[in-house]
Amino acid sequence: MIKGLNGVNNVMSKVKAALDANGGLKQVVFVACGGSLISSYPARFLLDQEGSIRVQAYNSSEFVNATPKSIDGNTLVIGTSTKATSETVEAIKVARTKGAVTIGLSGYADSLTAQSAQFYITYYHADEWYQDPTLVHCSSQGTALKIAFWLLKEYDSYANYDKAMEAFEKLPEIYGKAYQAMKPEAAKFAMTYKDDTVWNVMSSGAAWETSYADAFCFFQEMQTVHCVPVHSGEYFHGAFETCDKDLAILLFKSVGRTRPLDERAERFLEKFGGHHWIIDAKELGLDQLDESVAEYFNAALMHPISKQLIAAMGDVRMHPMTYRRYMWKFEY
Repeated sequence: MIKGLNGVNNVMSKVKAALDANGGLKQVVFVACGGSLISSYPARFLLDQEGSIRVQAYNSSEFVNATPKSIDGNTLVIGTSTKATSETVEAIKVARTKGAVTIGLSGYADSLTAQSAQFYITYYHADEWYQDPTLVHCSSQGTALKIAFWLLKEYDSYANYDKAMEAFEKLPEIYGKAYQAMKPEAAKFAMTYKDDTVWNVMSSGAAWETSYADAFCFFQEMQTVHCVPVHSGEYFHGAFETCDKDLAILLFKSVGRTRPLDERAERFLEKFGGHHWIIDAKELGLDQLDESVAEYFNAALMHPISKQLIAAMGDVRMHPMTYRRYMWKFEY
């Protein structure tokens, strides 16, 4: 049985009933901040690629201060926060005043994020996947992806739903093997990049989640180093002018239709770079999933793998991933 799936299915059945009572579903809107916001990206990418449902995402504070006029009773608003990011709690409340059906995705059932919404779904919020690979898709990202596949099944008669469920079943074994295989690589990565303070991180497709999360959460927030997330397809429209043999660059090569974008970036780095590191989802085993759905799981695999490498670098730098200069220290 796929962990977390029953809870998602049970809540989504109630959500659909609430939407049906309002006349149906018109759009899905994700509201969150930082890592919680980008965690919905694979779900959004999936819905954009495979479905007819309009899907949007907003920083919670922007949603509160510039609420789209389209938010109404035919809108499903999903607010994500591990505990109770104040802007996200307020965004959920604003969505409810507009008549939207709301879900709180949270790490805790008693959090304000969960309790402010009409419905809530909890997820595993720490790095439990290191000890128990079966939890690798039980994060906020994996939970949002399960919701997206459910929506496609219910509203678009999605033909590959069963293949997606098979992928959820296979992913823990793939990740568990990848995690073990990356242990020596993580040590090498740590020693190679311990002194770098400026980074580019690149990816495409659903793996864009990993670049964004790495840049803003792992490198900047948790390691206090500058990092620019760059889409592989956009790399050649500005960012590649900063490339040289000394610039630290991390490239994620996806499995799926956008892989040629990553391969093009790799070819350029081989010519003009020299201080780059590549994580290939295919080499990590993601191509074992059915090709009809594999690309939507790129970030689900590469997100924890990338944190494994960056955390090892943090250990060598003696800069814990838990360290913060400003966050949670005072009002801001």
